Amino acid sequence: MAVAPGGRGYYVLRADGEVDAYGAPNYGSATTSALGGGVTATGVAVDPRTGGYWVLLSDGSVFAFHAPFRGEVHIPSGGWGQYPATVAIAALPNGRGYDILRADGQVVSFGGVTHGSLAGQLHYGATAPVVAVALAVDPVTQGYWIASSNGAVTGFDVPGPSARRVQDVGGGAGDPVTAMAALADGLGYDVVTARGQVVQGSTSGVVRSLGETLSSPGASVSALAVDPVTGGYYVGLDATGFGGYANPLRGVNALVPQEIDQGVDYCGSGPVYAVGEGIVVNVYSPGWPSGVFISYRLVSGPAVGRYVYVAEDVTPEVHLGERVGASTIVGVVHDAKTCMETGWADPPSRFAFAAGHSQFDGRNSTAFGLNFSALLVRLGARPGLPQPYGSPGSLPASWPTW
Repeated sequence: MAVAPGGRGYYVLRADGEVDAYGAPNYGSATTSALGGGVTATGVAVDPRTGGYWVLLSDGSVFAFHAPFRGEVHIPSGGWGQYPATVAIAALPNGRGYDILRADGQVVSFGGVTHGSLAGQLHYGATAPVVAVALAVDPVTQGYWIASSNGAVTGFDVPGPSARRVQDVGGGAGDPVTAMAALADGLGYDVVTARGQVVQGSTSGVVRSLGETLSSPGASVSALAVDPVTGGYYVGLDATGFGGYANPLRGVNALVPQEIDQGVDYCGSGPVYAVGEGIVVNVYSPGWPSGVFISYRLVSGPAVGRYVYVAEDVTPEVHLGERVGASTIVGVVHDAKTCMETGWADPPSRFAFAAGHSQFDGRNSTAFGLNFSALLVRLGARPGLPQPYGSPGSLPASWPTW
């Protein structure tokens, strides 16, 4: 989210690049054709001079709408897993451009000065990852704060302590920090978590909770913007549910998308929810890392009758025959080398299989994996990374698409 100059409305960015304007002029959106495989829109920032805005994609691309184009980050194909994605963009208050944040904590400035970064200081890897998630520029000094997935906020050329933590009221497993915004008076910032906990950090070093805002089951908060006139704030509630389904990865802390193969691989830690209403049919398979292969049959929605699995380094929280819903935690992923995998499963049999197992040759993305990644994106999750090796195969004619 981003507020128009003078507090005259605000903009909401969708993962597919679409910009919705509320009380402010709409100057355009990033076209879906510009988003390649594994790419999503990750940030919007308003130019204080023109009132236009910039849209950032995870591959570093920047689209300018009624605002001057200042430059972009060139990230090789692969995005998140191999090359840290761009996750946030913040306009410079002096109107000279914008700063861009990458998931490894690197900051690239276009039109301003790079005051420092967390590059090389965060553990951006498969085991126990910590990622940068949000950026806010101080309107007084033009310095900035970076929020990390572990609840830490680090300041560069801003008044007050250079580092502090908000994890006591957010940023823990199951409630990751998702967004932040600078206060218009230059006295600090607001941070919000996925469950809607809003925390304010002041330049004096005081950190205080502003309360809960989330009330919709299955939803998560993904955006925050401060009104420069009132000092209040807007919170973006991602309730991108579809057909009774919800984002199953909304509670995973430091979520780092990996490759798409039989399903979609992710690293991080925290709870994994069911996609929608279903019945658990399997919790174990010796052929998978850690012996975990949780699968459940969906009993409602557009994929009714299909089976979903969650496997690898996950501790099951459900048992055979249990009925689950979009608010049910089916397992907890922990920080281990193989991370987790989720996707479409075959019906239960003597052995538990992913639906795409017969299409998988060891390096390719299967049609089933690509389809499940598309569903996750529809529900508000980060996409997995398509692999360029080999044919994906095809889906049955009756399979739902997203």
